[in-house]
Amino acid sequence: MLHPALRHATLFAVLSCAACLHTSPGTLYESSTAPLTAEEAVLRQELQRDVEHLSIEIGPRNAGYSLGPILNAERWLLGQLMLAGVEAHRDEVDVNVGVVANVVATFEGVTRPEEVVLIGAHYDSVASSPGANDNGSGVALLLAMARRLKDQPTDRTVRLVFFVNEENPFTGGLQMGSRVHAMRSRASGDEIVLMISVDSIGYFSSQSGSQNYPAFIFGLPSVGNFIAFVSNTDNSDMVDRTVEVFQSQSRFPSIGIATDMADAARSDHASFLWEDYPAMTMSDTSEFRDPHYHKPTDVAANINYDELARLAAGFLPAIRSLADAATALPSP
Repeated sequence: MLHPALRHATLFAVLSCAACLHTSPGTLYESSTAPLTAEEAVLRQELQRDVEHLSIEIGPRNAGYSLGPILNAERWLLGQLMLAGVEAHRDEVDVNVGVVANVVATFEGVTRPEEVVLIGAHYDSVASSPGANDNGSGVALLLAMARRLKDQPTDRTVRLVFFVNEENPFTGGLQMGSRVHAMRSRASGDEIVLMISVDSIGYFSSQSGSQNYPAFIFGLPSVGNFIAFVSNTDNSDMVDRTVEVFQSQSRFPSIGIATDMADAARSDHASFLWEDYPAMTMSDTSEFRDPHYHKPTDVAANINYDELARLAAGFLPAIRSLADAATALPSP
């Protein structure tokens, strides 16, 4: 039995966490059982091809252990963008033993080019993992976006950034690719009105109890069939708006969560929160659902490509809508 003082402290912690947890309003739609549409089928093929190339042909890629694979991944990304007719540049990061880079593709806005919607995905992995879900899935989605945005101008500028060095030994440090980019953006006076880090978005399950949460989080879905938009409580209005726009474009199961627990700042969006930009992550919640997180078993065969394609088909128009001048965004 707990000591009374400890019992009271535990209860206080639970209540405190519950009080700081905000969930977005909206409908948690059921998973679709319909066949993929023609558009979704094309997306599925693209997404699977790119996840497989990154995780199988290149494999584990981490500049903290070996420069070769991460440089191969960088060259492949630049090549894919070039094939799509998309201009990109290298945002260099010195890692002492060499220079690696974020890969940046910018689609300038038509009427509000100074307002930037930044979508990012890290392309490195932990040293022991091929990183199919974490984060080949996010990289594949950004490539799919790039191939389509070049022909679909938006009012606000959309900037796609493939980040290097999200994983250890760089996490949170000055050589973390997203931190370098966020600090340079702030120093340049960039007006980033929304940043979304796309990180681990390919693992889904319809089994009851397949979804877990950090300690003291309760009252959320127990089936891991949804995508989550997550940030801190300062950005709860932006999370609500993003979920609202996403759900206006897609019936893919989705929820929004705003909490000040540390688990809400465990991706590249944290680098932008530190620079006072409105930022969040979009994720399948990684280890709270995916048993292969950061393991050698994070392989391409474990990705649910049908669900990933359905998600992508909704996310693409949602970003176009968020980059539309008619869509009002909460003030930071």
